[in-house]
Amino acid sequence: MREPERPSERRLGMASLWIVGIVLAVIVVVFVGRNLWHGEALKEDEQTGQNRATTHEGATVNERR
Repeated sequence: MREPERPSERRLGMASLWIVGIVLAVIVVVFVGRNLWHGEALKEDEQTGQNRATTHEGATVNERR
């Protein structure tokens, strides 16, 4: 039985680089988008006085023991 034709090693290498590049681009876009969204949400909270990042609610680590 004859082996089916495979793409050349160079072509396989380029395809793998494209796949890795696309995956990294998706990760970067999600990370940057999340940070931009979070920054806008914090700015809105500060403007409306609902910023809870400066106050602590709940027990501290020492109080839980």
